Parts: sequence; structure tokens; C-alpha cells
Amino acid sequence: MTSVRPAPTGNYWNDPNTVSAFAALSAPVYLTNLLCSPVPDGAVALDVGCGTGRNLPSLVAAGFRVLAIDLHPGMLDEARDHHAGPRVALARANVTNMPVADQRASLVVCHGVLHNLHDRDDLGAALRELHRVLAVGGSLSLNTFTAGHLDPCLDSLGDDVYVLPNGQYMTLLTPDDLESLLLGAGLSVCGDVTQYLSPGEPGQRSVWRAILTRV
Repeated sequence: MTSVRPAPTGNYWNDPNTVSAFAALSAPVYLTNLLCSPVPDGAVALDVGCGTGRNLPSLVAAGFRVLAIDLHPGMLDEARDHHAGPRVALARANVTNMPVADQRASLVVCHGVLHNLHDRDDLGAALRELHRVLAVGGSLSLNTFTAGHLDPCLDSLGDDVYVLPNGQYMTLLTPDDLESLLLGAGLSVCGDVTQYLSPGEPGQRSVWRAILTRV
């Protein structure tokens, strides 16, 4: 039985206003572009931190059977209400300990998750889990915030941990540190890394995005 650790972000992700805001979003273009290639019969996509299910329709339409996990009941309830179906299985779980078989997913989607982890140790554990569940020859679509830009609204607690004015914690590594941890977990960047500033609540966040494969 997979244990679920309490979230360090207070009630932010279960707040009805947060849930409604995420429910209004659709899959990002960079993911839909990745889904243009033919998908083998029976292929599984794993959406880690699926939230309200914004990616699920696109993954199903591409031909995947989808496993979707999230830590927050409010988000999962919204996803179940609008995206449950015969090709979608949803579960509450932590990325550091996923109830998914080894090399089960030919595509793993992990967008906006890693920076919400407790600390650097949890982040390393999550990367090892992402490697474990990713099939040989599969792709990991990864998007996370980094310390490439640290907005003045962030209060440093030391050891790469920061807190927002609303009490939400983030673990933010430099891009070089992140890439070193990824490689140490057996994950290699395939192609280019995209980095940019994105609006946050409040301030701005430095986004790191790439496609990765098993080493």
C-alpha cells in the first residue's frame, strides 16, 4: 500500500478557487506537439501531478491508456468529475512513491510538480521514481520551476527551500543542479532545454522544460 505524505503547501491546491482556475486550462501546446507521432496499441501514458486533468483528453485522443496521479483530493475530484473513462485510471499518490509498475509508461508527463516537493532529498527520490516507471525508449516530458530566477517575493529558508507569501513552499534548484540530479537518476535530456520566465502568484518563476529519456 502506497503511503501518502501530507502536502507541504497548506490548502492551496484544494482551494476551490485554485481548482477552478486549473480546470479552465487545456493541455499546453508543447505537449500536444509531442503527441503527433503514432502511438502503439496498448501504450500507457502516466500523468504525474495531473491536477484537474487538463492533459487527459489530449493523451486519450492520441491513443494512450492513461494513468493519472495527484496528491490533492480537490484536484482529483475535479478530474474524476470531468475526465473519468474506460481509458483513464486516476489515483491519489505521491511522485516519490508511485503505485506504478517498473517501466510501465512509454510516456511520462510531469509538469509543475517537482518544485512543490519538500526538499532536495524528495526531489531526488522523485527523479528516481520517474526513471523507474519510464519504459526503455520512452519519453519524459518535464516542466519545473528552478532557481534560475528568484523573485523577491520568495523567502529563502536555506537548503534550496523557499516560501511564498501565502505559505506555499517550493524547492528550487539551479538549472545546473537540476540537470546533474537528472543525470544521476538515469535521465538524459533529448534535444534542447527551454528556459523562460513565467508569471507567478505573485512575481515571476523561472521555468525549465525538456524531453528526457532513460540513459
